[in-house]
Amino acid sequence: MFVVVTDNRTSEVLYSRRMGPHEKMEARKFADIVADQHFCSIAPSDGHIPSGSGDIRVEFRPRKNDSLVIWSGEDFYFRHEGDYTGDRHV
Repeated sequence: MFVVVTDNRTSEVLYSRRMGPHEKMEARKFADIVADQHFCSIAPSDGHIPSGSGDIRVEFRPRKNDSLVIWSGEDFYFRHEGDYTGDRHV
């Protein structure tokens, strides 16, 4: 199984690797890795983010370069400095 994280706007692969045999498919963990690489964090979500609408998409695939067959996928938004979060700016 492979984890592949792509930029939803450009389709650029930001992170990709083979998963370990007992490694959990935790999309948020890999989203956090990519956010750290871009010097930001993942924005909190209050529900489902429609496929393709987030900043990044984390997919778990049986084959690295086959985006037709995915086991699971989830989108995330980056939180940037100055983003509004409820009653305060971060």
